[in-house]
Amino acid sequence: MKRYRLGVLGAGNMGLAIARGAVKSGRCTAAGILLYNRSPEKRAARAAEGFSPCGDYTELYRCCEQVVLGVKPQNFDEILPELAANQPAHKPLVISIAAGVSFAKIEAALGVDCPIIRVMPNTPLMLGLGASALVKNAAATVEQLENVRALFDSMGVTAVFEAENMLNEVIPYNGSAPAYVYAFIEGMARSAQAHGIEREQALQLICKTCIGAAEMVLQSGQTPAELIRAVCSPGGTTIEAVKVLESAGLDGILAEASDRCIARAYELGK
Repeated sequence: MKRYRLGVLGAGNMGLAIARGAVKSGRCTAAGILLYNRSPEKRAARAAEGFSPCGDYTELYRCCEQVVLGVKPQNFDEILPELAANQPAHKPLVISIAAGVSFAKIEAALGVDCPIIRVMPNTPLMLGLGASALVKNAAATVEQLENVRALFDSMGVTAVFEAENMLNEVIPYNGSAPAYVYAFIEGMARSAQAHGIEREQALQLICKTCIGAAEMVLQSGQTPAELIRAVCSPGGTTIEAVKVLESAGLDGILAEASDRCIARAYELGK
């Protein structure tokens, strides 16, 4: 049986982005990556891209050195028993990107000796601008963790945690955070339209401002609070807007949203 460097079980948007990132970083060739997808049309599209398509995920599990579990959390109850029934002699490294699916759940099916690294990525990974959090189980080696971290570093930035529960705690701040930013951009764009600015023009201005402001936080050496004060001239325009955000309780809104996000992650793990 042919051996593949990497397999992606569930080659949706995120799984495919990881596969493409592995190729772009030079860690794998496209032909050395086995991708599972139920759809014959999507398998043909992946083959045209140079990847090795597969219609049997148990075959993928048996013949890959590393397997990305890219399916939704609710599908794990279906796939784990099938993988357990098709265990190879040498178990592959499992890289799970499913929110809330614990080591204990995967180990109960695949064994405590199965090396697993859980990763919480976010969708900007598809542009090479991701922010991913990682944690390994006891069976995975430090070398395996560093190799997986290097893969995700090639698609953005990474943070490694010791405790598994931190993947639930970090979800609002990387995994789910793009949705907050999109909501902010959409709200600002609608406001701009109400003031006679064309939507596309507004989106360009707002998005580039978001990118620039984020880079100011990362590169200026100043805290967000210091940067806010630098923009808020006494008696000026920005300070009036910031007063509204403060009076509306923006910090509290973000804290509540994050708490609910984390609670849901724990619920998915039960």
